[in-house]
Amino acid sequence: MIIANPLYDVVFKYLLEDLEIAKGLLSAILGEQIIYLDVRPQETLAETSRGITVLRFDFNAVIRSENGDFQKVLIELQKAKQPLDIMRFRRYLGDNYSKEDVITDENGTSVTRPIPVITIYFLGFALENVPSAIIKINRVYEDVVTHEVLDIKNRFVELLTHDSYMIQVSRLPRGPRNKLERILRIFSPDFESRQDKRVFNYDGDTSEPLVKKIAERLGRAIASDEVRGIMNVEDELDRVIERETGQLMRKIFEKDSLISEKEEQLTLKDEQLSQLDEKLTLKDEQLSQLDEKLTLKDEQLSQLDEKLTLKDEQLTLKDEQLTLKDEQLAQLDEKLAIKERLLAEERELSRLKLLELQRQIEEMKKRSGD
Repeated sequence: MIIANPLYDVVFKYLLEDLEIAKGLLSAILGEQIIYLDVRPQETLAETSRGITVLRFDFNAVIRSENGDFQKVLIELQKAKQPLDIMRFRRYLGDNYSKEDVITDENGTSVTRPIPVITIYFLGFALENVPSAIIKINRVYEDVVTHEVLDIKNRFVELLTHDSYMIQVSRLPRGPRNKLERILRIFSPDFESRQDKRVFNYDGDTSEPLVKKIAERLGRAIASDEVRGIMNVEDELDRVIERETGQLMRKIFEKDSLISEKEEQLTLKDEQLSQLDEKLTLKDEQLSQLDEKLTLKDEQLSQLDEKLTLKDEQLTLKDEQLTLKDEQLAQLDEKLAIKERLLAEERELSRLKLLELQRQIEEMKKRSGD
């Protein structure tokens, strides 16, 4: 089956202008039934800049959940062919967070309230390190302390956060595993014609009613001269973008080369500084060794001082002992002098007594002679 390449902005826009198809496609992606859908006025746009092509839709939708509850939401769908700066997506998202809806409360009064937001991104390029084709970034209420997942919903939290879906069409598997992959398979670039990239040679399963509707509408798109003409304009625009991007990439390459050269010079300077640091470190180590030697010498001198101090103390003790001995000798000398004086006195007394005795003997002899 020959159909228009749905990755062209004009074709994608043409496809989703059929609200039945849009409702079915969005319901399949969200996994919930959309019972009402319309495009917000003046909210469909395509924006292009260097290396960037973005198509954006904002839908008002009423969803019926599995438990039968109805919820009005704003579905923001963006399609990008090429990698782009994240700030553009964030700006669109910020715009939608500021939107409000007018409702009638239980008192019959019209009030404005914020609308929950759901974002869907169709990416014509592959995200690095993300192998899955269809990703849901889901909100989970988790107790940070216990890590318990809380099975609750709170309107305040729901309005400050949102679910998001990423669809990488280039990673859609050749063998669909479920209904959603069978529906999205028609967007896979695997079907792109080698002769004309505007054309898909779609030979996928059309037993799914929604896939059949999409294929038929894409068939009408490729048959439309107006659509094909705009596709040609897109191709020309892409070529201009690629040419300008190539020039920009060359300039970036030149800048990168200059930066690389500067980095090499800085690396050389760093190596020189590192060598100087090593030399300084070596000098510091040598000084440290000298300090250690001086410290050792100081310790040795301190030990010698301690030994000298000990010797002085020992000499002082000896002096004190000699002084004591001298005092003792002096005392002995005094005692000896007293002994000698007493002995001399005794000798003198003995001599006197002897003389007296001799005198008496002489007198006795004289008396005897008479």
